[in-house]
Amino acid sequence: MLVVGDLHGDFYKLKRILEEKNIAKINEEEVEIIDEETKVIFIGDYVDWRGEELENPNDLPYNEIVKGTYRIIRVISKLIQERKNVFALIGNHEEMMLNGLKIINKVGIEEFNKILEKSSINPYSVLKEVAEKGLIQEYFSFYNWFSQGGMNTIKAFNNNIQELLDTIENAELFKNLLLFVYFETEDEDKVVISHSFPDDLQCIDRIIKDELTVNDVSLILWSRKIWGIDAFNGVKTAPLNFDDVSKKLDEHKIKRYIVGHTRLTNRPKPIEFIDGRIVNVDNHGIPMSEPFFDNQIKIKNYKLKKYSEVVKSENYSS
Repeated sequence: MLVVGDLHGDFYKLKRILEEKNIAKINEEEVEIIDEETKVIFIGDYVDWRGEELENPNDLPYNEIVKGTYRIIRVISKLIQERKNVFALIGNHEEMMLNGLKIINKVGIEEFNKILEKSSINPYSVLKEVAEKGLIQEYFSFYNWFSQGGMNTIKAFNNNIQELLDTIENAELFKNLLLFVYFETEDEDKVVISHSFPDDLQCIDRIIKDELTVNDVSLILWSRKIWGIDAFNGVKTAPLNFDDVSKKLDEHKIKRYIVGHTRLTNRPKPIEFIDGRIVNVDNHGIPMSEPFFDNQIKIKNYKLKKYSEVVKSENYSS
């Protein structure tokens, strides 16, 4: 089992990991499959580089390295298409992007591009315009994403919004985004993987019982209470009680719960808590960092839930 943490546009980290673990050889966007059997799980947050340090072995300039997001989507999509045992989770940044771009359904591409141009210079300059159209909520949803890395995601697609929308519509990665996947081992244990560890422990019950509702999506994508951080404002809060967490894991025979979403240190390795039962693989912005890798886990079955099955997908105006 290989679990790759939040990439945020770091294409060369993806390439290095896949080649070091003998999963595939990557030549730009071409994929040569080496290993079909190892379960490969991507934890989400493929998009939205926010200026963190990236792996850049060829010393590429900004206008080239920013295209990493585009390449990541292409490579993972080809892995999904050409190789079994690939699982791509949705992260909170994909959700922000999908929600932020919904404004296009209301204004169309041409008008959106005008809003985008003005917002890039001064985000407040369009408030009166969007307010008159009744689009304040949609605009703030867009700008929240744009200001948290969305600008670089758009640049990854040559500033061509239509190209980005076409990719969201057609790329295998976006067609197959998962809220969670969990593996059942030959020892009757489980390894559960989602973008974050839910603030509400009862959400874990609903994951295992396949009873998720749309209200669980934010718990799975945004939660940070396990680390003592409020999910949305980033301030410190009382963390989850580790005894309660252990009891919940025991209840469902969960040997490990693997998450990303929140980088905790500058260490280049996954961080373990509760005797290794909670593993955080978010080490974005740390060049040469390592994924979670365990080739001793013997898996007999797995269960998953597609994001689109819980949250109704929306098409975007062209």
